[in-house]
Amino acid sequence: MNPFDLVFNALWTLAEQSDALTSLVKTGNRIKFNTSNRDPIKPVVADADVPELILSSEGSSTLNLHSSSCGSMIVKRYTWLLSTGDMRINHHLNPVTWALLCAMADWQSVLGPLQWEDELFCKRFNLIDTSEGQSDPERNRGLRGWSALWRCEVEMHFTTSKLIAFNAGS
Repeated sequence: MNPFDLVFNALWTLAEQSDALTSLVKTGNRIKFNTSNRDPIKPVVADADVPELILSSEGSSTLNLHSSSCGSMIVKRYTWLLSTGDMRINHHLNPVTWALLCAMADWQSVLGPLQWEDELFCKRFNLIDTSEGQSDPERNRGLRGWSALWRCEVEMHFTTSKLIAFNAGS
């Protein structure tokens, strides 16, 4: 499995090992893009479908090939998207975002051990930006309520010769 898949899966692992978060967001409301379902987004959302939590790989990434004499690095960005379907800020928004923050605090235990080509590669994780507000029902499948975007980034380092070898198929 490639490092990008490993990190994406590990971020979901972080979220789902949180009892607080999993008690607030039902399994079916955790929309995952790393399963066999080609289009997991529900076209119509009912009351039972919220709160809804999605992890996406979006935004710009920072790359530096040959960042050192033997290494390369990438800072890849991901976004947690929360749709509450509820106008009460303390009903879903605050409890879910707090649980998400607490879940991500343990990143070193899940991302730290990840290996590619027998090397640890995750060097840093950070929540970098949040945006919260009332959702736009026209763009959000008719959902009213609060929405949140929590952007995070994972810094990964690789031995450049191993990247080149992978490209050559060896």
